[in-house]
Amino acid sequence: MKRLIPLLALATLAACSPATESEPADAAAEAAAPAAAAAPTALGGVDLTQPLLAMGSEPFWTVEIVDGVATWKDISDFSGDVTTPRTGPAVPTAAGDGVAYAITLADGTAVTLTLTAGPCADVGEQTRALNATLTWNDSTQTACADLRSAYPPEPAAG
Repeated sequence: MKRLIPLLALATLAACSPATESEPADAAAEAAAPAAAAAPTALGGVDLTQPLLAMGSEPFWTVEIVDGVATWKDISDFSGDVTTPRTGPAVPTAAGDGVAYAITLADGTAVTLTLTAGPCADVGEQTRALNATLTWNDSTQTACADLRSAYPPEPAAG
């Protein structure tokens, strides 16, 4: 018992000692900070791991996300005004009750596509499963989104 008391005292002092160089004083604060919430893998019954398509009008634009890569198209893609492919990684994060994809396109354009669950009346009189908000520069556009397979196939290039 006499040996146990000094060992307990040492253990108590060690627990109260200041942080060492290898353990910064704010390490406990970092450990206590909440981790960023993981992005959902499903939203409004839509499997977000599958190809997605968001489509807006006035002005016309689409953002397609396949295997973590986004492709952005707008009217200039169809008129031949764009020379660089506008693709880039789409990094999802939880955003309130939805998911936000941070996208940096190959031409340097930063785009954010935010999806939330809920019926969305599409231009083609269809109801899509997701609402979409596209933000880039000082512009914000709202639209609808769904699985790519829920939309008609694109016409073959030719």
